Amino acid sequence: MKTTSLLCCLSITINLFGQLPAERPLYPNGIENNPITHPYEEMYVDSFVYPNSLTGLNRVYSYVSEPTYMIFPANKENNKDIALVIFPGGGLRNIWLDKEGTDIALWLSEQGITCMVVKYRTNRRNNGGKFEIDMDDYKPAVDQDARTSMVIMKNLADSMDFEKNKIGMMGFSAGGWLAERLVYKSYNETKEWNPDFIAIVYHGSREKRIKKVKDPENLPPFFIAISRNDHKLGVGRVMPYLSRVALDVPQSELHVYRDGGHGFGLAYDETSSVSSWKNSFLSWVDSLYK
Repeated sequence: MKTTSLLCCLSITINLFGQLPAERPLYPNGIENNPITHPYEEMYVDSFVYPNSLTGLNRVYSYVSEPTYMIFPANKENNKDIALVIFPGGGLRNIWLDKEGTDIALWLSEQGITCMVVKYRTNRRNNGGKFEIDMDDYKPAVDQDARTSMVIMKNLADSMDFEKNKIGMMGFSAGGWLAERLVYKSYNETKEWNPDFIAIVYHGSREKRIKKVKDPENLPPFFIAISRNDHKLGVGRVMPYLSRVALDVPQSELHVYRDGGHGFGLAYDETSSVSSWKNSFLSWVDSLYK
């Protein structure tokens, strides 16, 4: 897979690349009649690196037609026997691989959770702001990426020492949209890709989505984290949905933080209230399996 950096990488960043797990193709044999193709090679830009970033990277990928994943094994000394598949955000046209992926995975794996970070296929927009790949083609393709990720993770359970019935998903922004789609499509069916829990971070839907669910007790538990000043998400618009999920789906939690905005990722600023979201998530996951 060819990757082109649009900006010069500092030597320290190059060294950090060597510390990250290798990217593996989600489809080792390729994708027959792949509906997601782009006029340019996959590329990334180096965005601002936040102080205290665990990777020292903040790559934003675009033109992804060949999805990949990275595996972050749990710390053996405190392995919780739990696994998590992470879908970064980026508005479906980009993948914020580090801020909403590798940084999260590094932190959680150190806490004892085996993590997979997925770089799923992306769309692209024209000058008018419209998606150039028809969403009727894009949605099934990216749904397939999500399902395949979960199946791969489940197949790794024995070799990586976690339980097959303790595999969840976490999605940030558009990644939350993807994770949520997988849940609602097959929660009432026995599918090998169904997650045992789900975390959505700065994402939400219309209340009608949960209203259509006749048996919300069959949905996996939700952990939800947003900030009050997330003007991009529009907290007032999604709160009816999020609060109803938290009330109707057993063992679910909704965390609304005072600050943080949109795209806080791991929330590196420890003086911000939203910085506690990751610890709250960890406590919530622990409580599911006590």
